[in-house]
Amino acid sequence: MRLLQLIFLLLVTILLTGCPAAIIGGGAVAIDTTADRRTHGIILEDSNIELKAFALIQKIEGDIHTNVTSYNGHVLVVGQVPNETIKNQIGSSIKSLNNVKSLTNELTIGPVASIGTRAQDTLITSNVKARFFKENKVSPFFVKIVTENKTVYLMGILTDEEAKEAETIAKNTSQVNKVVKLFEIIPGKKSSASQ
Repeated sequence: MRLLQLIFLLLVTILLTGCPAAIIGGGAVAIDTTADRRTHGIILEDSNIELKAFALIQKIEGDIHTNVTSYNGHVLVVGQVPNETIKNQIGSSIKSLNNVKSLTNELTIGPVASIGTRAQDTLITSNVKARFFKENKVSPFFVKIVTENKTVYLMGILTDEEAKEAETIAKNTSQVNKVVKLFEIIPGKKSSASQ
């Protein structure tokens, strides 16, 4: 009996060795999804839309750089493509996907953005997100931030007051040239950012 207990304890110890990352990572996902105004099913569907769009774009030949973001079925596509034909092809391919409610096609015609430009966009996104936490006026979990060529796109499900606050925060962030709001507006008062 003592040997079985020892074996059980050894197995549990071995199985739990890699769990801190899983527990922390799983906790972060749980916090992120519980603080989101979308249902778990919609969050999953948004991920599926993004994956399917990526697969469709991968089949297109040419010097292309794209980012596809879906939020509550509203899809934003940004990046660079060599011509209008490819831009339209990508747009119509994404529109044909199930559960896509709308498409904002912000692809530009021209050369692919440099790694430096993309890195700067990533930094801008991080700075905007950090300001959401610092300002504590709109929950950063309610807003999806995408930056392309110093243009910040804001997606989310917000009240009118929250949308105005979010726009102000993004506009007042260093390096931001333009802010594009792609919010779904819901009725109600501004909710606490700590939700």
